[in-house]
Amino acid sequence: MKKNGYHEIKEHVAAMIRSKQWPPGYLLPSEIDLAAQFDCARATVNRALTELADEQIIDRKRKAGSRVRDGSERIVNLRFQFPCREVTSTGKTHKYVSLKREACPLPEMLQDEGATGEAPEALKLEGVHYANDQPFQFEQTWIRRDASSGREGEMPDHSAPCLRLLQKSPYFHGSITISVARATQEEARYLGIRTGDPLLIKDLVLTEGQGGTPVARMRMSYRASYTFAGTF
Repeated sequence: MKKNGYHEIKEHVAAMIRSKQWPPGYLLPSEIDLAAQFDCARATVNRALTELADEQIIDRKRKAGSRVRDGSERIVNLRFQFPCREVTSTGKTHKYVSLKREACPLPEMLQDEGATGEAPEALKLEGVHYANDQPFQFEQTWIRRDASSGREGEMPDHSAPCLRLLQKSPYFHGSITISVARATQEEARYLGIRTGDPLLIKDLVLTEGQGGTPVARMRMSYRASYTFAGTF
């Protein structure tokens, strides 16, 4: 007799939730009970519940079981693309122009928590990304000079720092903050707008590995007409 696969278990749980027989906050049967009900291995149940958790249908906690999510908090999946990809994906030609390269004090958000002694320097770079020769984004980047990614020779002027960093290593993780601000005189000049005009800001901090040492910060400034989207 063929045993049930994880697809059948997943669909059964989803159907119970859709029909409201298992309302938000409901504690699901244990993996052992579901395995007995569907005559399958516990690992099969685990796979089905893991997929439902990944889809934000249920919450799973070790030793506390699985519960139906109440939907009041969702994780938004943003497709984050760097400017060169954003521009070329619309059929336009991308160009990066380097404006500044200098040594500076390490920004606070790149300093090691609890570190003592003199903080290392950072390499600061500024540049503008263009789409068909129109300013698309003004970018400021700070890179720890004591990290391998901060070596002078590995940041050529013709290459955008953000892209160069990720090309060097696929193991970078990051956190992103989205905010609005008014354009400074410098930002206005390079983006072709007026001082004080609204900007959308993406502030990205890259770390070497999940929860690792912060190695770079990128502040990306866009004109108010810029949009981006995500799914949940």
